[in-house]
Amino acid sequence: MELLTSIFYVVLGAAALIVGGEALVRGAKKIAAKMKISPLVVGLTVVACCTSAPEMAVSFSAALQATPENPGVADVALGNVVGSNICNVFLILGVCALIRPLSASRQTVRRENPIMIAVALATLLLAAFCVRPDGAHCLPRWSGALLLAGFVLYEWLTVRRAKLDEAATNGETSQETATSDEPTAAQTRSAALEWAVALGAIALGLALLVVGAKFFVGGAVTIARAIGVSELAIGLTLVALGTSLPELTVSAIATFRGETDVALGNVVGSNICNILLILGGTVLLVSGGIGISAQSLYVDLPIMLGAAALCGWFCFTGHKIQRWEGAMFLAAQIAYSVYLMQFAA
Repeated sequence: MELLTSIFYVVLGAAALIVGGEALVRGAKKIAAKMKISPLVVGLTVVACCTSAPEMAVSFSAALQATPENPGVADVALGNVVGSNICNVFLILGVCALIRPLSASRQTVRRENPIMIAVALATLLLAAFCVRPDGAHCLPRWSGALLLAGFVLYEWLTVRRAKLDEAATNGETSQETATSDEPTAAQTRSAALEWAVALGAIALGLALLVVGAKFFVGGAVTIARAIGVSELAIGLTLVALGTSLPELTVSAIATFRGETDVALGNVVGSNICNILLILGGTVLLVSGGIGISAQSLYVDLPIMLGAAALCGWFCFTGHKIQRWEGAMFLAAQIAYSVYLMQFAA
């Protein structure tokens, strides 16, 4: 009965995460559109951060539940971030590339992909060289502060570059087309209503994410213990897949609409956000930082780095991810999931 109840909690939590993530994305996109942010920047920043909200809710919830007597819950947080980044590249880009080859802009190839690879490499190096007195590898609290500082710098540079590019392209045109007409009372009320709806969607999404994360983490950990699978393996598979569903939904919709650069930007931006913001914040929340197991250090983190490098290489060669490359990504995701369920228990 306890196992069935836990499965129900996982399903209920996943549903709340999906609905909450979708509401948050819709609200954020409306606000971004009203602020006249370009689609690529929306994908790299607003949409990427919002679709990463489930990962944030799950990881932060797991980190807050970790105690010295029960440190294993923090493994769900780490496995969620690493597994989500792997899933974002192998599963989401694989599915989207099969729908339609994904074109990569010059900005994605030259700026964003190298940053995604760099933060994945930095995480692996931090895990490899940070060692506790007992000899165990870890991500100490100061590394979390370092990652968070990197996130602030990345977001600031992204928005600043976008504004500079827009000013260089449309500066004179915007001055010529400026109008002195004041909005009518009806237009003001309509604009206020649109802002209220967008902010309401964000508030509803955040509430559903918090509730969904609590159910999802609690149910997943109980299932892991009941069937003898480690919390890390559950975090890398079930939790990572569940929290990656918003990215999959947004990217697939964008691909169907032909906005492949937005889809690619969403995945790349989410991977950067997952490491710098979510993993950084999670490490700060856990007293003493997060311990790194041999499984994470020698298998999962290198695979996350390899997935980022493959994505960057495929985008660099031809500025496009072809269908056969998407099929390779999907095959890699299947092989990795099978390995986890067989050998990471």
